[in-house]
Amino acid sequence: MIGASASAAPSAPPTTPANQPSNQQLVDPHELYELVIGQLQTDGYAQAAALLSEATQIYHPGGRGGRGSQLLQLVTLGKAKQKELDAAASIPGLTTLTEAHQFDDGERCLDLQAEANGTRVVAPAPPSSFVTRFVTTHKNACRVAKFNPQGTLVATGSADTSLKLLDVEKMKSFTQTSKSDSSMTDESSPIRPVIRTFYDHTQSINELDFHPTMPILISASRDCTVKFYDLKGQVKRAFRCLKDTHNVRSVSFHPTGDYFLAGTDHNVVRLYDVTTANCYTSPNPQHHHRGPVTMVRYAPQGNVFASSSKDGSIKLWDGVTHACINTLEGAHSGCEVCSIQFSKNQRYLLSSGKDATVRLWELTTGQQLTAITVGQTQKYRLQATFNWNEDYIIGSDEQATCAVVFNSRTGEQVQRLAGHTNIVRWIAASPVENTLVTCSNDYRARLWVENPQAPATSTTTHSS
Repeated sequence: MIGASASAAPSAPPTTPANQPSNQQLVDPHELYELVIGQLQTDGYAQAAALLSEATQIYHPGGRGGRGSQLLQLVTLGKAKQKELDAAASIPGLTTLTEAHQFDDGERCLDLQAEANGTRVVAPAPPSSFVTRFVTTHKNACRVAKFNPQGTLVATGSADTSLKLLDVEKMKSFTQTSKSDSSMTDESSPIRPVIRTFYDHTQSINELDFHPTMPILISASRDCTVKFYDLKGQVKRAFRCLKDTHNVRSVSFHPTGDYFLAGTDHNVVRLYDVTTANCYTSPNPQHHHRGPVTMVRYAPQGNVFASSSKDGSIKLWDGVTHACINTLEGAHSGCEVCSIQFSKNQRYLLSSGKDATVRLWELTTGQQLTAITVGQTQKYRLQATFNWNEDYIIGSDEQATCAVVFNSRTGEQVQRLAGHTNIVRWIAASPVENTLVTCSNDYRARLWVENPQAPATSTTTHSS
């Protein structure tokens, strides 16, 4: 049994190397002087431009043509970048955080600074028109859902202690003649989206995570255990169990799959070695939360992780030393922080809290960028997420018992996902397409797909 007294010296998990700046010159002197000459000509200093051209033996077309004001543009961009780096330097350990992941030009993600200064052009997000494609039912409240990294599988966990593993493509292709959720069960259909149901916990399931490279699913439960399931075999029980001394609220695999984090009703974040099952914690008692840990999340590159707590704070941690880098105290007006999620480029952190708001934070400065009010009040621990390309933020309105879709760049509400008859406890987004799963206290999990041809209010439901 592993509890709060676990070893305080973590075995440092490997991190994916960040891109390091090259020491070689990025601009040769000839190109630099050509830029200077062009800028002088554009600004009307033709004589000075001619003298520099003669002295350097660099020819540049006269007038206001050529490279023109390119030097001014480059200097403006450079100063903006330097300002960002200077801000990051005020938080030790985060200086290279936002450089850790580079994106192809065609890959869409949230990058507010690059979009504002024009270095990244992103078309406006299309209108949101999610519709229900499939509904699966548990025997008690559906508490959590998780897609695998490939987006081909989704798992749901319930207060009835069961886990369901479902095939996403079969869920999307499921058809029926009636629009009633209960008109057709999965067992009576020739297409069966539910691959397997696991039974091994003795209390409610709090969270799930898929191994990044292997066919393994882990579950965290109120019964103080983390259990491992083999997705290739036919056994409906876990092949491995790690016991804690507290209710395990949250788990998150390191991108390598060699380690995973666990957040529990204890105030100390745990780091587990998957191979040895050894448990490690931060060696500095001052770094720990002052209340139960509600969620833990690794950043996409694994060099940083975050934790949230009932004490109202969000903490950022060094993924190698397990040292706390920064603490956002009172992140949700002192209320409990319920969920956290890194953006794909690691520049931002999305959080939700019991103040019924969803907030977007810039990691290098620790500054709040956006605060979105989702509902009036909030009693339950609810959760928010980005969709796959970060065009949308989806949260839960407790009073209206529905999920709400917001534009991530403007904060404007774009759609309400109605259909559940009780509170939406969890929202999971596919990592590869605009597909969502919502989990509710009405015992159901709904698969939502985006149909650009359908009105935002239309709903087509299928059930198991």
